[in-house]
Amino acid sequence: MQYFYKKGLLYAGINAGIYIIFPICLISILSNLHILQFDSSFTFIILTFGAIAVIISFFKNIFDPNSYHHNLIGLGTAIYSGFYLFYIFGGFGAGANFGNYYIKTEGLDALLGLQILAWLMLLAALINAIYYILKCFEVRRHKEFLFFRVSWFKIRHLFRGASLILYLVLLFFLLSVILNAVSLSFQLQQQYTYSWNYNGTPFYLLDDRIRLTAYFNVVNPGWYSIQDIILNVEIYTVNTSDLFQLALPDNTKIGEIQNVHYTEFPGASTLYNVSLPIDIIPSFVPGLITNNASLSLRISLFCSYAGITLILNTTAFTSWSQII
Repeated sequence: MQYFYKKGLLYAGINAGIYIIFPICLISILSNLHILQFDSSFTFIILTFGAIAVIISFFKNIFDPNSYHHNLIGLGTAIYSGFYLFYIFGGFGAGANFGNYYIKTEGLDALLGLQILAWLMLLAALINAIYYILKCFEVRRHKEFLFFRVSWFKIRHLFRGASLILYLVLLFFLLSVILNAVSLSFQLQQQYTYSWNYNGTPFYLLDDRIRLTAYFNVVNPGWYSIQDIILNVEIYTVNTSDLFQLALPDNTKIGEIQNVHYTEFPGASTLYNVSLPIDIIPSFVPGLITNNASLSLRISLFCSYAGITLILNTTAFTSWSQII
């Protein structure tokens, strides 16, 4: 049996670039730009997975492409690459929820749920594995499986083509999501309005109610709609003019709104001045009426974007002037 060591080394080098060098460089760039933070265990497993993939690639390609050994190892490579991609997209995230990636930047925390991509990558790899199974049977039996006995169209090529198309579709989809998501923007305005209800007793503050109405813009110029949006907002004091820190203390939650639902923010559109009414907790209304304050609005946004689950946490700041 003839061995092709130079070819094996060539493919081992190519796979080292794909499975080790590219992921490590990407991890380093994203970490240095503070876009994504990765666990050291994640990087270690990438190196381990990658090293094994390089070794398998070398042994696979020292054999003739039409040999049983080449295709048997190819079968193992297809299954192995599927689990590698499954892990990359969060399938085997150690110590984390399945398929979740965390993004942390200044003033923004985000959680990306990539479960769909993880499963589709695994499916594409398993379809490719069927190609190698059929090829192994053909080599063993010295007989090719033909599609309707057409000599030039082998059944295994159908699976190879299907896996390639699925990989290309997933790649295009992932790139399109990234390019479109970069232009997404959720902008909470500093301006707000309020309504003050003194319940017919203008000189008695304890039964008064205040509702703030915040406004935000949604900029979504991309192809995909933002769907099933659930918004939670909490208002906290940062510092106040309350000398005794009793009626309106610093660093205290004074209002909230929970589970505000929007069906869709459509793609290729910008929505301005979307209103968000927030009720002030009654016990802090007298302090808000009689004191100035700097306020922080802690926003939690849960939505679906192009089939990917997205959770955003961010904080906006504004100021409050006493009413009386």
